[in-house]
Amino acid sequence: MAKKQNGFGKAESFAFKDFGRIDKGKAKGAAGSYPSNRRFGSSVQRSVIEKYDLDSDWTKWRKGFEYANKAAWYRIETYNDVSEDYEVSEIRSKLYQGTAYEIDVVFDGYKFATQGSDSNNHYVMKRTVETDVDLGTVTSVQNDPLSYPKNKANREIWVTGTGTAQSRLLLEMIGDRITDGTTEASLNYVLNSEQKPAIYIGKSSENLTSIKVTVPLNTISGLDTTIQNNYNLLVGDVIYVPEFYIEKALSLVDQAEFVDDTEFFRVNVEDYIPPTSIEVLDASGTLPPTLYDISTLPKVFTSNSAELTVEGTFVYKKELYQRFWGSQYLTAEVVEEQINTVNYSIMPFKILGVEVINNNLVMTSVPSVTEFKLISEPDGGTTLIFTDYSFTKRTVDSYDNVYYHDDKIGQSQWDRIDTDVDPWMDEVFTSGSALKPAVIYACSCPNHSQAILSAPQETQDEGTRKINRQRRYPLPTVLSAQDYDALGLNGVAGKAESWESREHRMSFKMCKHTIASMFIERIKIQEPNSYPSIESRLKFEDKLKKDIDAIANKFNASYKRGGITALEVVFALAQGLNLSDTETAYVLFNNNF
Repeated sequence: MAKKQNGFGKAESFAFKDFGRIDKGKAKGAAGSYPSNRRFGSSVQRSVIEKYDLDSDWTKWRKGFEYANKAAWYRIETYNDVSEDYEVSEIRSKLYQGTAYEIDVVFDGYKFATQGSDSNNHYVMKRTVETDVDLGTVTSVQNDPLSYPKNKANREIWVTGTGTAQSRLLLEMIGDRITDGTTEASLNYVLNSEQKPAIYIGKSSENLTSIKVTVPLNTISGLDTTIQNNYNLLVGDVIYVPEFYIEKALSLVDQAEFVDDTEFFRVNVEDYIPPTSIEVLDASGTLPPTLYDISTLPKVFTSNSAELTVEGTFVYKKELYQRFWGSQYLTAEVVEEQINTVNYSIMPFKILGVEVINNNLVMTSVPSVTEFKLISEPDGGTTLIFTDYSFTKRTVDSYDNVYYHDDKIGQSQWDRIDTDVDPWMDEVFTSGSALKPAVIYACSCPNHSQAILSAPQETQDEGTRKINRQRRYPLPTVLSAQDYDALGLNGVAGKAESWESREHRMSFKMCKHTIASMFIERIKIQEPNSYPSIESRLKFEDKLKKDIDAIANKFNASYKRGGITALEVVFALAQGLNLSDTETAYVLFNNNF
């Protein structure tokens, strides 16, 4: 007897096998359950033990310890022609450059051989603040779980303090590490005296930021005759505004229209910048990142009478700020009443179009994603909010007040960093201690940055190994960062893809490379207490042995391909400078590595 037909001319059968079948232990033996049909939208499902093993910091610590002991690293050095010797490379930059409170920092670092990047290298860059910075003094730490159950539920430690002239810098340090010399943690929010957010950070989305530059022809200096006869030759060059950091009262912005929506509110901005100096730079070669001295590019022309008009629509995610308003619904109007200051930066931008109007050279920018910050200036005490899972403590490596290390002359003492600090149980941020920016170790590897950088070569080394398409040309995938969080980096799809969450960014980020770097510098990372399962540890020991045995081959490949790209260095520097995703995207996109 024939089977009953359905309306589509087929026998009735509603067994959706694609959704019902699960194959375990596939995909090169990786842990987890995998859908049999690996179509778009599928994802790996981890068991409780598998998830625990993945989250364990112990494997990172053990690998870093072995890398340091086996000298599986290079010091980044530069050859000095005068002394005819190699010396430690140092890159000097400024933290929050362009602000009235910028501070000098210096970077130095290490190179680790790997098979996980196109250059066969990962780079760790150490950021040290050179100037003496005083961000304020701690007066109280709200770390009593019985008194502050809501903060405990939100995994936050609230700290109050008295400010200094440099405390304004804190509004730029969201996501940065702050220390009192012993305790260190990641800054999550800054509240004003009314316990409301002191800063709201918006990103241009619907209408990307565009800039129009108007320059009187008679103020142009150094322009070549060839370009004077054809201004269209300027298209693709870069305009750099030395006074690129703009901060002003909200009332002085020409137009700032606050518009409310369900999950976001937006601000439509049009702002005029009076005559200022600009430099038009030749970008036909490699454009250096903004962290270096961009003035090293050849100048096409300069002017000290350029007028700029900035336009864009900036969106703000209500979810980040609503809880500080309690039962009051957060709207654009509510925020507007709180704001008294705004700031934004004019990053170097490429010229999209050129025309001459009434003896003025008018240039328009390539639209880009930028940030527009709304600030409620604290008029009294300030409250800093730190994530409770980001705390560490640094002390001298002694036990029962006995220092057992036999230091040689000229060696620094051994310090110890405890990453298993529970701020709800341990004393943190001692009252009366001054706060300052912490020393940071940033790495370009995916484990530390939660991002993958492009590897454009089709083969790894002499055609011996293929790199998959996603590694050569990384694009957003399932479970990657949310659209709002990735507004900047999505603009450089193909060069970088990030799956970093806000939670990860606000944690104490470490990987085997940063741990090794700290051991090298006589900073002992205390062995974490989050051990993986016994089965995983046994497998790990075998894998670690093979990994260490293969170091020689990795170093060989690293030497061959070490000069291919400096993208990893730039990416690590961007993390060390606490650049936002939009600023990091600018750095990556405008470098032709």
